[in-house]
Amino acid sequence: MSPVTGILILIVFIAYVAVEAVKNFLLRNLNVSLKKKDFETVERLADLPMSRKLLGDYTCDLYKLRGRYVKQDTAAFEELLRQMIATTYKNPEDKKNFLEQYYHTFLLRENATYAQWLLEAIRAEQSDNDNYVRFSQQAYDVMMDHKTDMIDEMIDQVNEKAYRGFALGVVLFMVARQYELLEDYEHALIYYQNAKVCFHPKAVYAKAIEDKLKQLGNGEKGKAQVQAQ
Repeated sequence: MSPVTGILILIVFIAYVAVEAVKNFLLRNLNVSLKKKDFETVERLADLPMSRKLLGDYTCDLYKLRGRYVKQDTAAFEELLRQMIATTYKNPEDKKNFLEQYYHTFLLRENATYAQWLLEAIRAEQSDNDNYVRFSQQAYDVMMDHKTDMIDEMIDQVNEKAYRGFALGVVLFMVARQYELLEDYEHALIYYQNAKVCFHPKAVYAKAIEDKLKQLGNGEKGKAQVQAQ
Protein backbone atom coordinates (compact mmCIF):
# COMPACT_ATOMS: atom_id res chain seq x y z
CA MET A 1 0.00 0.00 0.00
CA SER A 2 1.41 3.39 -0.97
CA PRO A 3 1.65 6.23 1.61
CA VAL A 4 -0.93 8.23 -0.35
CA THR A 5 -3.42 5.35 -0.27
CA GLY A 6 -2.88 4.94 3.44
CA ILE A 7 -3.51 8.62 4.07
CA LEU A 8 -6.71 8.53 1.99
CA ILE A 9 -7.99 5.52 3.94
CA LEU A 10 -7.21 7.28 7.22
CA ILE A 11 -9.04 10.42 6.10
CA VAL A 12 -12.10 8.40 5.06
CA PHE A 13 -12.07 6.56 8.39
CA ILE A 14 -11.81 9.79 10.39
CA ALA A 15 -14.64 11.32 8.35
CA TYR A 16 -16.83 8.25 8.98
CA VAL A 17 -16.16 8.37 12.72
CA ALA A 18 -16.94 12.09 12.78
CA VAL A 19 -20.23 11.63 10.94
CA GLU A 20 -21.31 8.80 13.25
CA ALA A 21 -20.43 10.91 16.28
CA VAL A 22 -22.59 13.78 15.03
CA LYS A 23 -25.47 11.40 14.26
CA ASN A 24 -25.28 9.90 17.74
CA PHE A 25 -25.15 13.38 19.25
CA LEU A 26 -28.27 14.43 17.37
CA LEU A 27 -30.19 11.26 18.25
CA ARG A 28 -29.20 11.49 21.90
CA ASN A 29 -30.38 15.09 22.11
CA LEU A 30 -33.64 14.28 20.34
CA ASN A 31 -34.32 11.43 22.76
CA VAL A 32 -33.43 13.52 25.81
CA SER A 33 -35.59 16.41 24.63
CA LEU A 34 -38.53 14.09 23.96
CA LYS A 35 -38.15 12.48 27.39
CA LYS A 36 -38.05 15.93 29.03
CA LYS A 37 -41.07 16.97 26.95
CA ASP A 38 -39.05 19.82 25.49
CA PHE A 39 -41.07 19.78 22.29
CA GLU A 40 -39.68 23.03 20.91
CA THR A 41 -36.18 21.56 20.96
CA VAL A 42 -37.42 18.35 19.32
CA GLU A 43 -38.93 20.37 16.46
CA ARG A 44 -35.84 22.58 16.12
CA LEU A 45 -33.38 19.67 16.08
CA ALA A 46 -35.52 17.63 13.69
CA ASP A 47 -35.69 20.52 11.24
CA LEU A 48 -31.97 21.27 11.21
CA PRO A 49 -30.53 20.76 7.70
CA MET A 50 -27.74 18.70 9.29
CA SER A 51 -30.29 16.42 10.99
CA ARG A 52 -32.21 16.00 7.75
CA LYS A 53 -29.01 15.14 5.90
CA LEU A 54 -27.47 12.76 8.44
CA LEU A 55 -30.55 11.16 10.02
CA GLY A 56 -32.88 11.36 7.03
CA ASP A 57 -36.28 12.97 6.59
CA TYR A 58 -38.12 9.88 7.82
CA THR A 59 -36.36 9.69 11.20
CA CYS A 60 -36.71 13.44 11.75
CA ASP A 61 -40.40 13.36 10.88
CA LEU A 62 -40.97 10.48 13.29
CA TYR A 63 -39.47 12.44 16.18
CA LYS A 64 -41.65 15.44 15.34
CA LEU A 65 -44.76 13.25 15.07
CA ARG A 66 -44.07 11.58 18.41
CA GLY A 67 -43.46 14.94 20.04
CA ARG A 68 -46.72 16.39 18.77
CA TYR A 69 -48.63 13.31 19.90
CA VAL A 70 -47.16 13.39 23.41
CA LYS A 71 -47.79 17.15 23.56
CA GLN A 72 -51.41 16.43 22.59
CA ASP A 73 -51.28 19.10 19.92
CA THR A 74 -54.03 17.48 17.87
CA ALA A 75 -54.10 19.90 14.95
CA ALA A 76 -50.30 19.85 14.48
CA PHE A 77 -50.19 16.08 14.92
CA GLU A 78 -52.90 15.47 12.33
CA GLU A 79 -51.22 17.85 9.89
CA LEU A 80 -47.90 16.00 10.13
CA LEU A 81 -49.58 12.58 10.11
CA ARG A 82 -51.29 13.39 6.82
CA GLN A 83 -48.05 14.82 5.46
CA MET A 84 -46.14 11.64 6.32
CA ILE A 85 -48.87 9.49 4.81
CA ALA A 86 -48.51 11.43 1.56
CA THR A 87 -44.70 11.53 1.55
CA THR A 88 -42.55 9.15 -0.50
CA TYR A 89 -39.45 8.49 1.59
CA LYS A 90 -36.09 7.46 0.18
CA ASN A 91 -36.33 3.93 1.60
CA PRO A 92 -39.69 2.26 0.71
CA GLU A 93 -39.42 0.08 3.83
CA ASP A 94 -39.54 3.21 5.99
CA LYS A 95 -42.96 4.13 4.61
CA LYS A 96 -44.26 0.58 5.00
CA ASN A 97 -43.02 0.36 8.60
CA PHE A 98 -44.52 3.75 9.43
CA LEU A 99 -47.94 2.88 8.02
CA GLU A 100 -47.94 -0.52 9.70
CA GLN A 101 -46.82 0.65 13.12
CA TYR A 102 -49.13 3.62 13.37
CA TYR A 103 -52.08 1.82 11.78
CA HIS A 104 -52.02 -0.98 14.31
CA THR A 105 -51.30 1.42 17.16
CA PHE A 106 -54.44 3.38 16.40
CA LEU A 107 -56.44 0.20 15.85
CA LEU A 108 -55.59 -0.90 19.37
CA ARG A 109 -56.44 2.55 20.66
CA GLU A 110 -59.70 2.28 18.69
CA ASN A 111 -59.12 5.62 16.98
CA ALA A 112 -61.19 5.06 13.86
CA THR A 113 -60.31 8.36 12.18
CA TYR A 114 -56.53 7.90 12.18
CA ALA A 115 -56.81 4.18 11.48
CA GLN A 116 -58.97 4.90 8.43
CA TRP A 117 -56.45 7.42 7.06
CA LEU A 118 -53.65 4.89 7.44
CA LEU A 119 -55.69 2.00 6.03
CA GLU A 120 -56.43 3.99 2.89
CA ALA A 121 -52.70 4.61 2.49
CA ILE A 122 -51.93 0.92 3.05
CA ARG A 123 -54.40 -0.01 0.31
CA ALA A 124 -52.64 2.39 -2.07
CA GLU A 125 -49.07 1.51 -1.08
CA GLN A 126 -49.65 -2.26 -1.03
CA SER A 127 -52.09 -2.49 -3.94
CA ASP A 128 -50.09 -5.35 -5.44
CA ASN A 129 -50.04 -7.33 -2.17
CA ASP A 130 -53.52 -8.76 -1.74
CA ASN A 131 -52.73 -10.70 1.43
CA TYR A 132 -51.29 -7.65 3.17
CA VAL A 133 -54.30 -5.52 2.30
CA ARG A 134 -56.65 -8.33 3.32
CA PHE A 135 -55.36 -8.85 6.85
CA SER A 136 -55.11 -5.08 7.34
CA GLN A 137 -58.78 -4.68 6.37
CA GLN A 138 -59.82 -7.65 8.51
CA ALA A 139 -58.12 -6.09 11.50
CA TYR A 140 -60.10 -2.89 10.97
CA ASP A 141 -63.36 -4.83 10.63
CA VAL A 142 -62.78 -6.60 13.94
CA MET A 143 -61.43 -3.71 15.99
CA MET A 144 -63.60 -0.88 14.67
CA ASP A 145 -66.75 -2.58 13.43
CA HIS A 146 -66.64 -5.37 16.03
CA LYS A 147 -67.32 -8.06 13.44
CA THR A 148 -67.40 -11.64 14.70
CA ASP A 149 -68.23 -13.58 11.54
CA MET A 150 -64.71 -13.95 10.14
CA ILE A 151 -63.30 -16.59 12.49
CA ASP A 152 -63.50 -19.54 10.10
CA GLU A 153 -62.14 -17.48 7.20
CA MET A 154 -59.17 -16.25 9.20
CA ILE A 155 -58.39 -19.67 10.68
CA ASP A 156 -58.36 -21.03 7.11
CA GLN A 157 -55.78 -18.36 6.24
CA VAL A 158 -53.64 -19.53 9.15
CA ASN A 159 -53.92 -23.18 8.11
CA GLU A 160 -53.06 -22.26 4.52
CA LYS A 161 -49.91 -20.52 5.82
CA ALA A 162 -50.94 -17.30 4.08
CA TYR A 163 -49.13 -15.30 6.75
CA ARG A 164 -46.15 -15.45 9.05
CA GLY A 165 -44.45 -13.27 11.61
CA PHE A 166 -46.19 -10.00 12.45
CA ALA A 167 -49.05 -10.55 9.99
CA LEU A 168 -49.74 -14.01 11.42
CA GLY A 169 -49.78 -12.55 14.90
CA VAL A 170 -52.33 -9.93 13.87
CA VAL A 171 -54.60 -12.55 12.32
CA LEU A 172 -54.43 -14.72 15.45
CA PHE A 173 -55.07 -11.68 17.64
CA MET A 174 -58.15 -10.80 15.61
CA VAL A 175 -59.46 -14.35 15.84
CA ALA A 176 -59.02 -14.15 19.61
CA ARG A 177 -60.76 -10.78 19.72
CA GLN A 178 -63.76 -12.17 17.86
CA TYR A 179 -64.03 -15.07 20.31
CA GLU A 180 -63.83 -12.56 23.15
CA LEU A 181 -66.64 -10.49 21.65
CA LEU A 182 -68.66 -13.70 21.40
CA GLU A 183 -67.86 -14.37 25.08
CA ASP A 184 -66.08 -17.61 24.20
CA TYR A 185 -63.24 -16.83 26.60
CA GLU A 186 -61.64 -20.27 26.46
CA HIS A 187 -60.90 -20.01 22.74
CA ALA A 188 -60.04 -16.32 23.07
CA LEU A 189 -57.34 -17.13 25.60
CA ILE A 190 -55.90 -19.87 23.38
CA TYR A 191 -55.61 -17.59 20.36
CA TYR A 192 -54.17 -14.69 22.35
CA GLN A 193 -51.50 -17.08 23.63
CA ASN A 194 -50.77 -18.25 20.08
CA ALA A 195 -50.59 -14.67 18.85
CA LYS A 196 -48.10 -13.70 21.56
CA VAL A 197 -45.28 -15.84 20.16
CA CYS A 198 -45.50 -14.06 16.79
CA PHE A 199 -44.58 -10.64 18.13
CA HIS A 200 -41.37 -9.00 19.25
CA PRO A 201 -41.68 -7.96 22.94
CA LYS A 202 -41.67 -4.30 21.84
CA ALA A 203 -44.28 -4.73 19.10
CA VAL A 204 -47.44 -2.65 19.40
CA TYR A 205 -49.49 -5.77 20.19
CA ALA A 206 -47.25 -7.11 22.98
CA LYS A 207 -48.68 -5.01 25.82
CA ALA A 208 -52.25 -5.48 24.62
CA ILE A 209 -51.82 -9.25 24.59
CA GLU A 210 -50.27 -9.27 28.06
CA ASP A 211 -53.24 -7.34 29.37
CA LYS A 212 -55.69 -9.65 27.62
CA LEU A 213 -54.02 -12.78 28.99
CA LYS A 214 -54.03 -11.34 32.50
CA GLN A 215 -57.63 -10.23 32.16
CA LEU A 216 -58.94 -13.52 30.82
CA GLY A 217 -56.66 -15.65 32.97
CA ASN A 218 -58.00 -13.94 36.08
CA GLY A 219 -61.54 -14.60 34.99
CA GLU A 220 -62.26 -10.96 34.22
CA LYS A 221 -64.19 -11.93 31.14
CA GLY A 222 -64.01 -8.96 28.86
CA LYS A 223 -65.12 -6.41 31.42
CA ALA A 224 -63.02 -3.65 29.90
CA GLN A 225 -61.51 -2.82 26.56
CA VAL A 226 -57.74 -3.00 26.69
CA GLN A 227 -55.97 0.09 25.37
CA ALA A 228 -52.42 -0.26 24.01
CA GLN A 229 -49.91 1.93 25.80
